[in-house]
Amino acid sequence: MTGRLLRLHLRARGASAFTAGASAIALLAWAGGTWLAAQPHLGGPAARLPVVVLAPLLAAVLLGPTLAGADEELERGTPLRWPAWRAGHVLLAVLAVATALALTGLRAPETFGAHALARNTLGWIGLVAGATALLGARLAWLPAFGYGCVVYLAAPRDAGVFVALWAWPVQPATAAASWLAAGGVLALGLAGYAYRGSAVGHRLPSRPVTI
Repeated sequence: MTGRLLRLHLRARGASAFTAGASAIALLAWAGGTWLAAQPHLGGPAARLPVVVLAPLLAAVLLGPTLAGADEELERGTPLRWPAWRAGHVLLAVLAVATALALTGLRAPETFGAHALARNTLGWIGLVAGATALLGARLAWLPAFGYGCVVYLAAPRDAGVFVALWAWPVQPATAAASWLAAGGVLALGLAGYAYRGSAVGHRLPSRPVTI
């Protein structure tokens, strides 16, 4: 029974389209990361920073629309343990995306490779999940995309503790504070989304029609 419900849930949330999109992102990340790592004049594997930031971010953006149903209020009326289902949805996506992207960066994985891709997957999906609870699934991509642009353009590349905490997407995987930050973002986003679900816009009350 649970397996059937899971299949219906994933189908209703557009999981097949997300899987196809995430697979395409992983292939592009592998091609782009491999090419950048092979260019000695660009710094070798360290040149994969754009891929490390962008690939998990795009996968998280694709995940956003799957975090709400076609009728969120109607879904909440069904007798399901929605907090557990929502948490499972996000954690399954984290596992799938992190695994797929990590496989693309196995060459020198500690240098903006598999490790950083997995860490950024945690953070970006956590940020999108939290934004879904606050803004709704349609706008959940905005905070992550805006933050990613700001951090990539403005953050210094040193691995100081304070910098690693707020600029975790562009830090090397050896910066322990960046893992704490990304894990914290995932925990908060997961908790907020599991508890609240996707934010539902307030509808204006209908007015009686007088003849």
